[in-house]
Amino acid sequence: MLCNISKINYYMNKQKVVLVLTFLVSTITIIAQINSPSAYPDRVILNLTDSPSTSVAVTWRTDVSVIEGYCEIQSASDGPVSRENSKTFKAKTTLTNHLYGEEPVLEANQHSFVLTDLTPDEKYLYRVGSGEYWSEWYEFKAPANEGKFSFIYLGDSQSDLKSQWSRVIRSAYRHAPESEFILSSGDLINRAGRDLEWHEWFYADSFIYSMIPQVMTPGNHEYKDMVLDQHWNTQFTQPTNGPKGLEGTCFVVDHNNMKFIIIDSAVESELRYEYGNKLEAQKVWLDSVLQSNAKEWVIVSTHLPFYSPKENRDNKYLRDNFQPILEKYKVDLVLSGHDHSYGRGRYTDNPENNHKVMYAVSVSGPKMYEAGDKDWMERSGAFKQLYQIITIDDNVLQFESFTAEGKLFDSFTLIK
Repeated sequence: MLCNISKINYYMNKQKVVLVLTFLVSTITIIAQINSPSAYPDRVILNLTDSPSTSVAVTWRTDVSVIEGYCEIQSASDGPVSRENSKTFKAKTTLTNHLYGEEPVLEANQHSFVLTDLTPDEKYLYRVGSGEYWSEWYEFKAPANEGKFSFIYLGDSQSDLKSQWSRVIRSAYRHAPESEFILSSGDLINRAGRDLEWHEWFYADSFIYSMIPQVMTPGNHEYKDMVLDQHWNTQFTQPTNGPKGLEGTCFVVDHNNMKFIIIDSAVESELRYEYGNKLEAQKVWLDSVLQSNAKEWVIVSTHLPFYSPKENRDNKYLRDNFQPILEKYKVDLVLSGHDHSYGRGRYTDNPENNHKVMYAVSVSGPKMYEAGDKDWMERSGAFKQLYQIITIDDNVLQFESFTAEGKLFDSFTLIK
């Protein structure tokens, strides 16, 4: 009898172990499936090129069974889409392999193509895919070469992307759906290399990234041990006209009557790595770009702010190296993130200069810091998720900052 009881206990314990193992395996599988690719394109995103009125970059993801990707494009029409009207282009395909901690290894193919020879101020339809597996048709508009235009500026998204940041980018899109691009000033996610967080970042936008070109600068959270997140240059196709070694993270775009410059202030341990050369390379490059500038407006974006709203932070090192160049060439506006609060004002460390740049720092995600009481700030705020709409109409620049629910929080106007 005792022997039979022992056997029963043995089999019952064995069943418990099997159930626990099955649960763990199922849990891991579910986690993997949330962000796993399929044969159907996902994470479709447009990126601004260095010639925005005549070209746009498109990037998307599939599983590794899809070894070739194609992009079809045609002029927008009023009725059903006829595939016969499309031009078809074969994309560049890159195999990616992502590993983060104990999470399952994720393999995917990233496909990218730069659509050229677009007609300014014309609407287009495009889709991406291969064989039987295609995305829906998306619409975008090639911007005009001149005239009034707007763009959206977002500070750090970083955390709670699906649950809390999503409403901010959706509110911004609802407010200004005709914006010609969206700027993200770094720290798009929290942990460099973690595909689950990129899954949430793409989920939050719904279809927005596939219809409005994106431009972004990496933040310190896109780097780990001074290495850029592998996702960056495979899931984004940004200009490569900056210094060598900073392709896709430092570049310039001529858009209408504006020169738009992205500086990578997160590279090489926030430009403080003793043996690095990225600081000097960007300074030389920035000076040369501004020296030959013929555009009326010059806007710079970089993750680290030149002046911090946070009481115990100060980026004097950044100012010492870059502010003299910005003031020499009379840059109008610098847009930043990093400090998870809001601050803006015209200021300088060089009062003998005859030009003060307007600096703005903002945050769009739910991670918040206090804003200090600092001399440089003409307006400050804390614990508000914000989006900004910047409009340029000839010699007038209008800057408006709105809360997540669309209330005007701050505004200013610059006039040439």
